[in-house]
Amino acid sequence: MNHTHTHDPEEVKAIVNRLAKAVGHLDSVKRMVEDGKDCSDVLIQLSAVRSEINNAGKLILKEHMEHCIVEAVEQHDDEAIQKMNKAIDQFMK
Repeated sequence: MNHTHTHDPEEVKAIVNRLAKAVGHLDSVKRMVEDGKDCSDVLIQLSAVRSEINNAGKLILKEHMEHCIVEAVEQHDDEAIQKMNKAIDQFMK
């Protein structure tokens, strides 16, 4: 079974903006490494990037649960639910 895949455009924009911020931050961390900056500072900034990515993942998960999974449950789309469970397992590793 295949349900529609719709999301709130404002939520999508927020997720894209958060990911763009993480990409920019990661680029600056890469430059820190290239410039030989202090390893402790690099690790702290890398941790911040990881947090930004995790927060983007949480937004995606919430958005997917509110729209796609609700619809999948209503349509008894077990395949979509199993796919989401697998994605959650991968994301939470």
